Amino acid sequence: MANEAKQEPHIKLVENEHTITPGNPFADLQKLRQPQGYEEFLSGEAVTKLPVRPLKEGMHLRVNPDPNFSLLGVYTVQTNEGTYFVSPQFRDALGPLPRRCNLHVAVDGKGEYFLLLIRRATPGRGQEDNIWYTTPRTVAAAAMEGWVKVTKPIGGGWGHIPVEHEMFKPNWPTKLMEELLFNAFTDDHVVNSLSHDLIKQYEERGA
Repeated sequence: MANEAKQEPHIKLVENEHTITPGNPFADLQKLRQPQGYEEFLSGEAVTKLPVRPLKEGMHLRVNPDPNFSLLGVYTVQTNEGTYFVSPQFRDALGPLPRRCNLHVAVDGKGEYFLLLIRRATPGRGQEDNIWYTTPRTVAAAAMEGWVKVTKPIGGGWGHIPVEHEMFKPNWPTKLMEELLFNAFTDDHVVNSLSHDLIKQYEERGA
């Protein structure tokens, strides 16, 4: 029994060996993943709660290259109260507010771990891929290979330059992505019912 308990690695996909917090709306990520245009990405304990942040000019950035720590093609709504995660079946109830995005576990040059939010064009809403959608994905991909500094090139979009000086080696969180999401998006910031306040507010505005 002792050998079984101590030898189980964290970096693996399992069905029953990990305990997910009861009531965690992210317990089944397959139900949250969108079928169009992405591939499933696999891990490392530095923090338990991750803020959600977009790219910022001048930031030093490293993105966890392990595919299980990226969630692609999901929907969020950004407000003054923070970022809301929208379950797929309730996306339409919020009209044009939900934006398609990718979420990556990342770290900046100051050692703060966070969820990097990369916006993508939203199909069916008159949006087409352009440099403001494609270049952030390029930056995130480069940051999976090594440290980069985020820039805004002339002409629009986002850019990056490799960091030449020595940076620290990230101590990636070892919790499952389900748990990181559960801690990043508090209960009231997960839209998983028609009675959610964000939906009620949208309806009250007469949208």
